[in-house]
Amino acid sequence: MSVEVARTSEIPVGTMKRVTAFGEHVLLSNVGGKIYATQNDCGHQRASLARGKLEGNIVTCPLHGAKFDVTSGRNIEGVRMGMSPELMQKMPPEVVVMFKNMGEIMADIEIRPLRTYKVEFKGDSIYLDKVT
Repeated sequence: MSVEVARTSEIPVGTMKRVTAFGEHVLLSNVGGKIYATQNDCGHQRASLARGKLEGNIVTCPLHGAKFDVTSGRNIEGVRMGMSPELMQKMPPEVVVMFKNMGEIMADIEIRPLRTYKVEFKGDSIYLDKVT
């Protein structure tokens, strides 16, 4: 069963839009004039990918920097946590150790691929089907 979620005019090339379908948050991404639909929640810790950055077909999670291919849902790059050397020098050594340890733990968390949805068009309307 397909549901209408947006209009193509709402998502210019190179942009994203979060919509709701099937009781789930879905990310619509316009890559080169083609609309793709994936789950909006990052496969790492469920941050909203709509708040991230879309470069070509790759969306970067705004929380920890994980990267996903919106055309397939595939995880491209894992978590990236970093601070500038200047900031680290200003922190107490125990805080730097805490962040290092946290980064090592987070690196072990599985990053799941994004669920994808079938996209259909009727005029300017975008419809999603849960089955892909």
